[in-house]
Amino acid sequence: MDGKKIVIRCLRKGSAQWNEEDRLTMAAGLIKAGYTVRISRVMNTTQGKTPRAEYIVEAWEGADT
Repeated sequence: MDGKKIVIRCLRKGSAQWNEEDRLTMAAGLIKAGYTVRISRVMNTTQGKTPRAEYIVEAWEGADT
């Protein structure tokens, strides 16, 4: 993969979103395929007054970097 990352973002908004189980299932599949995976959460305050949680799943081949 030449050091490139796969980045999947999910902004928690509305009913059409990925829940924790969905993210963990995706991460497990990526790990089984040989990727290193990181799941993180960032509070996004760019839209409106109420901060919304943005969940990020990153994956890359090789050791932790």
